[in-house]
Amino acid sequence: MTLIARYQPIGRFDASTACRHEAELLRLLDGDAQSVELDFSKIEFLSSAGLRVLLVAANLAEKKGGTLQLSGARPEIREVILTVGFDDIVHLRD
Repeated sequence: MTLIARYQPIGRFDASTACRHEAELLRLLDGDAQSVELDFSKIEFLSSAGLRVLLVAANLAEKKGGTLQLSGARPEIREVILTVGFDDIVHLRD
């Protein structure tokens, strides 16, 4: 059985918040969780620094046999993820 942790960041997912979000995601994945479901419904902006955090978390989840799932993303956030090809790394959910 895969244990899924949930995390809902708020505001920006960028250089100014990347360290905080990365620390929280790594903390969740250092525990019993194999997968993380990110609720992005309250994220207004995603930068390359934020994408790096997603990559780090997705790689750790994969090593544990899990996934990084992202739900609730605004259309412009989904477009960024699709444009850079991160939909192969982050599992987009509606």
